[in-house]
Amino acid sequence: MDKTLHYACYEHGDEWYLIEMLLDISASEIDWDDICVPQPALPRDDWQVPYMEQYLDESGTERLCDIYDVPDGSVKPCRVAFFIFKEGEAGTLSTPYGDFELRGGADVPERLKRILEFAEAD
Repeated sequence: MDKTLHYACYEHGDEWYLIEMLLDISASEIDWDDICVPQPALPRDDWQVPYMEQYLDESGTERLCDIYDVPDGSVKPCRVAFFIFKEGEAGTLSTPYGDFELRGGADVPERLKRILEFAEAD
């Protein structure tokens, strides 16, 4: 059974993608360490991983908790948003729920602009 109910990749400025996913699992089941952008020329520890992970309500209009916190484990389905740094050509986001193309183009929806936090990485 497909656990991904929704996937979107938005342009967030020139250097970042904003990823939004609605997953048919609870918040406590998400293993952030298994979400990455494979880069075969680099060691696994150097692959791109989610940045500033945020949990949203099912409709994607409210944040459920502070950044980096995890909401009540019974929240299901679970909508998440996070950022991926653009590095070279578009790649593939690898997750336990399937692989997804990293290709922006769409602007970030207003509902997400209002609720998401973002700070440039060092």
